[in-house]
Amino acid sequence: MKQLEIDAGNTFVKWRLRSDHQVVQQGRLQTSQVRDGSAVIPSGWKFAEHAWAASVAGDAVNGWLNAVLADLGVRVSFAQVSAHRYGLKNAYENPQQMGVDRWVAMLAAWQQTRQGVCVVDAGSAVTVDFVDAQGQHLGGYILPGLRLLQESLLGSTAGVRWSKLPDDYSLQPGHSTAACVYNGGHYLLAALLQRVKVDCEGYGIDHVILTGGDAVELYRHSPIGQLQESLVLDGLQWLGES
Repeated sequence: MKQLEIDAGNTFVKWRLRSDHQVVQQGRLQTSQVRDGSAVIPSGWKFAEHAWAASVAGDAVNGWLNAVLADLGVRVSFAQVSAHRYGLKNAYENPQQMGVDRWVAMLAAWQQTRQGVCVVDAGSAVTVDFVDAQGQHLGGYILPGLRLLQESLLGSTAGVRWSKLPDDYSLQPGHSTAACVYNGGHYLLAALLQRVKVDCEGYGIDHVILTGGDAVELYRHSPIGQLQESLVLDGLQWLGES
């Protein structure tokens, strides 16, 4: 069976097509292009027999996905957040208030480890979620991601301006305003990972999984835990096979 998995976020709509447990095609669309109608439908989608989607991108993107997949004759299931599923228990009093990408990522991490695990998703926002060894979600944190951190300085601090972003970043003190802001965002998230490591020790959690669009950059200078960029898609794969 050919299954299409779609992770629709605020910046990108990431997708992959699998056949017999093997990834045969994958890619991503800019969410802004989906919203304005200029996105090109990936050719591989027409081969799918079924699709699973996790979307936090809003009604316009969800409507586009429904319409496109219906035209292709592909049945789509949208993942939903629940209070309890497959041994994982949600800490939210109202589970529907949680972003479905967080829930699907936690389901994937829990199924992979069946032990205490912390999921750090570094995307437009950075989310941190702790799950103990009994599958109880202990709660989490939501913080601005790297782009939001930079934009917040540009938008609210009149004196912070630069003509060109640095070509690369480090965790060293910057020697220009651009480098100070750019490195500062990574410095802040690196410090966050150090705190996550300490908290995991306190909660008796042995596994940390990093995912999301900025996970590679985050892991590059802060190699804490395990890098797994496709965690949400892996959760959708598991939902489709369970």
